[in-house]
Amino acid sequence: MAKEVWVMKQPGPNRFQLRGNIKYLFVAFIIAHFTYPFSELSTAASAIYVVGYSLILALGAYVTAVTQRRMVVGLTMALVTLVTGVAWAFFSNDQVLNISLWVFYASIITNIILMIVALAEYIFMAKVVTQRVLIAGVTLYFLIGNLFTPIYLALNALILNFTEQAAFGIHTWEPVNGITWQRMYYLSFTTLTTLGFGDVTPVNPFVEPFVLAEAVVGVLYLASLMARLVSLYDSQRTS
Repeated sequence: MAKEVWVMKQPGPNRFQLRGNIKYLFVAFIIAHFTYPFSELSTAASAIYVVGYSLILALGAYVTAVTQRRMVVGLTMALVTLVTGVAWAFFSNDQVLNISLWVFYASIITNIILMIVALAEYIFMAKVVTQRVLIAGVTLYFLIGNLFTPIYLALNALILNFTEQAAFGIHTWEPVNGITWQRMYYLSFTTLTTLGFGDVTPVNPFVEPFVLAEAVVGVLYLASLMARLVSLYDSQRTS
């Protein structure tokens, strides 16, 4: 049975159309980007940030939904992120904490991958350059940085369980405990943009390939996006 398609063939210059307004998702990620340091102030602040981040994921699932099934999966993952994230923020029981953290990471990764795929289809299958295509391109870049954040955290937790040493160092080349979401978010975007300040560093050889992969993805994505936009603009101008 063919999948139900909601938004693939709407009238307009581009074949692939988003269900919602990409501007709202872009603004939401900008707000999350500049407010994440406040989540370190207290447990309540961390929980509030998790709630807001879960709502952003739900918004992304709605805006980028291509099929009903994909939208349901995205909204479900956003709900799971909300529940497990709040549990992570408030519960101190180690067993509950470990379970909620792993589910928290998996739900965020799943949701962001779905959004990346949908936006990539929209951008690289577009027939003309529009404001929405440009905003979608920048939003996808933010999504890549957000994707690697839980990946780093999951890798750190996995390595910590096996070696009893963290996979990252802060202001040192020695592993340190207490690696947080905020520090991994910072590392993700300094890596994605190839800034590489060196204040947060991978200190485990099994993590280094992932950090290098993000840097490569960041460079290749920007190059591919610029090439695609220039090609579309040139086609528009000549036609």
